Amino acid sequence: MVVPVYNVAQYLDQCLSSVLRQGLGDALELVLVEDGSTDGSELIARKWARRHPQIELIERSNGGLSAARNTGLDAARGEFVTFLDSDDIVPDGVYQKMVTRLQASGSDFITSAPYRFAGWKRFATPFNRNADLFSKSVSGLTLESAPEYVRDFTAWNKVYRRKFFVESGIRFPEGRIYEDVATSPMLYSRAAAFDVLGEVGYFWRVTPGGITQTILPVKAVDRLWAVDRVQRYFHESGASAELVSEVGFAIVDYNLRWIFLEYYRFDSTTREHILQESERLLADVPDTVIARVQSPLSTWAMLAKRGRTSELAEILRVQQDLPDIRVRESSAERNALSAEEPIDDERIEEGEIPGAMADDAVMERKTTARARRLIEGLAPSRTTQRRVRNAVLYLVMRPILFRLPVLPRTAVFSAYWGRKFSLSDGPAALCVELNRLAPEFQSVVFAGRRERDRVRAAVRELVDHPNRVRVVLSSSFRAHYYLWRAKYLFNDVNFQVGFRVDRGIGKRPDQIEVQTTHGIPIKKMGIDSEAAIDPSQRDVFLERSQRYDYLVASSPEVGATFARSHGVTPKLLQTGLPQHDVLFQRRSSTELEKLRAKYSLDPRKRIALYAPTFRNDNGAVFPYLIDFEVLQERLGDDYQIVVKPHPFNHTQLSIIDFRELTDFALAPQTSPFIKLMGEVRRDDAYVAATLDYEASRSEDQVLNIEGSINELMEIADVVVSDYSSLMFGYMHLQKPLVLFTPDIGHYEASRGSYFNVDDVAPGAVAKDTEELADALRLAESIEAWNVRYATARSVFIDRFLEWERGGASRRILADIGLIASDAR
Repeated sequence: MVVPVYNVAQYLDQCLSSVLRQGLGDALELVLVEDGSTDGSELIARKWARRHPQIELIERSNGGLSAARNTGLDAARGEFVTFLDSDDIVPDGVYQKMVTRLQASGSDFITSAPYRFAGWKRFATPFNRNADLFSKSVSGLTLESAPEYVRDFTAWNKVYRRKFFVESGIRFPEGRIYEDVATSPMLYSRAAAFDVLGEVGYFWRVTPGGITQTILPVKAVDRLWAVDRVQRYFHESGASAELVSEVGFAIVDYNLRWIFLEYYRFDSTTREHILQESERLLADVPDTVIARVQSPLSTWAMLAKRGRTSELAEILRVQQDLPDIRVRESSAERNALSAEEPIDDERIEEGEIPGAMADDAVMERKTTARARRLIEGLAPSRTTQRRVRNAVLYLVMRPILFRLPVLPRTAVFSAYWGRKFSLSDGPAALCVELNRLAPEFQSVVFAGRRERDRVRAAVRELVDHPNRVRVVLSSSFRAHYYLWRAKYLFNDVNFQVGFRVDRGIGKRPDQIEVQTTHGIPIKKMGIDSEAAIDPSQRDVFLERSQRYDYLVASSPEVGATFARSHGVTPKLLQTGLPQHDVLFQRRSSTELEKLRAKYSLDPRKRIALYAPTFRNDNGAVFPYLIDFEVLQERLGDDYQIVVKPHPFNHTQLSIIDFRELTDFALAPQTSPFIKLMGEVRRDDAYVAATLDYEASRSEDQVLNIEGSINELMEIADVVVSDYSSLMFGYMHLQKPLVLFTPDIGHYEASRGSYFNVDDVAPGAVAKDTEELADALRLAESIEAWNVRYATARSVFIDRFLEWERGGASRRILADIGLIASDAR
């Protein structure tokens, strides 16, 4: 098995885990070809090669997918060979099935049904253009007897006899993309016989950053080169007219389809090349073959064949939407995916809100109850319910509420889109302080539906007067009620509902919105980065940002960076971040011991907190580049590692290589080397994509292990991070910090940074596990650490934390008038 590896750190663990679940045992030979990655993929590949003797790792400078495949083919020694892309996965045991069939039939290779899934979504669907080829299992076919298989272009859904592949003389064309299109048809032609496995044999992950998902001239140029090569091969090889016709059909239906659809996204030179090459390629394709292709693609192909290029170009100027052959989700599933969250039917208990707020509570209850009754009476389906709900919200409820005065002693707080309520978050820290200093204020805390119980529990734990705090679902009628009536609005990202300037739905003139931010910017944000804000969403983003009346900042540079990236000029609150307040309050040794006990940490060991920022999309598995087995060998039993990924990422137990070192080991230890926190997924089914739509949405095996990042930093002896803004608050504790940044080049190239963290690091920088272990050992001596890094830490604090002195929450509340200035 040949697996080329290039910048797939986020997917490689999942890919290799699926390979080792094939049931091949010692018969498996896995050749990993590391092709000069910059995102840390090579560290993951080395970890797997260390653990598994079946894996041979070849590291080379970057040469592209074809060169890596050819390198792997040359190194392979097994009877059979297959090519697996390292961001994809294979169903359990499928290679065993395919090899068994080949052994019985004696054919040269076997092909299987490819299914597609997007990113980290688990629901997979058939690959549209050739799904009809895999309706049943068949053995002993030839391309002349079954010419339709020339449409099965991909290399990765097949298992070949290695001898057949090598003796065919066919190599993947180096320096080109669409290498499968340029090779698979010829391998079909040269096979004495091939087999078909009539079931899913490969899960192909469609990723936004993949070469076939981007618009580059090379996509059109190389694809046209590949189909020209295929067409010439079959013409020159004396293939039957039927087979040549099938090749022509595949050129139009499979290849020109995508080129035409993307035509006007290419530059003018590439567009001209497309028109010329299409005319030449189609010259020998019979009109009857083109007519087999669905309309309007057949019409476009005929125009190209006739040389009517200006007419075709004008048609393709408009974005097209071709009908497709595929298995579509049911209408119920589509409705479920498009509908908003169900309406909150929580009831206000009598007397829950005391005193002067009782009348407002009655008004809120009546308003939201009437809205719900109207929805329930008019909405028989989920889709209709959603539409009616929005109409009631914006055409009925909002105009009524905007005629009422604002609630002058009511404040809304939303942290991380309602996912959290912790003193590690600015809005929560402000809510707790307001509740303590001005209990007459009504505080409203937004919570997501899944997080509501956790947010409620945190509110009860942290605030002095919990009866003055209401927790409401962030998309509910009740949330809109308070969003449109509260005088004060606090958030650290943005309110995703309730305001749309483009639809005339703005903030009330007498409302005050404070942006606390959820950290200090390292990675580029807002309009400074297309990775942060897609250009198509830029206007909406800027409209939301214009609502900010105040922006909380920790230094002049930080305030200017944030304001510029959000296109705003709000009043800067030169207070520092409220979530850092607790870090200025030194705990006693007894209090720290209690915190350790809270998180079940070993009191005898040094605690190293590993808290990296997120990688890739929200919901992605975090790619661990640290080799924790090597780290344990270097550190011995002196340490316990607390691993807390960013909330956007999770740990998937079924694919991590260090599960036996964690508190989820199959044979749990009393004091495990690694304590996992954050979102942890246990179910092995998360390894693979699934054909079951409902199963793909199941989260029965998802654990959320809560932990305040501030508390964890307080009890840690040393923190390991990377591009996370937690490093700024951590500086106030004056403890060692190690930045683990082996992927910094890729990170800066893909996301962009305002500065190179290696250059400004207020502590050590490590590029691999061995360097990390050395830094942790140095951190055992505070004196030795300060000798080396105290100056860098001081420069860092002066640059980024000039306004941080503690007590930010009180100063913010006083500066905007919620409490008297003498309360500061």
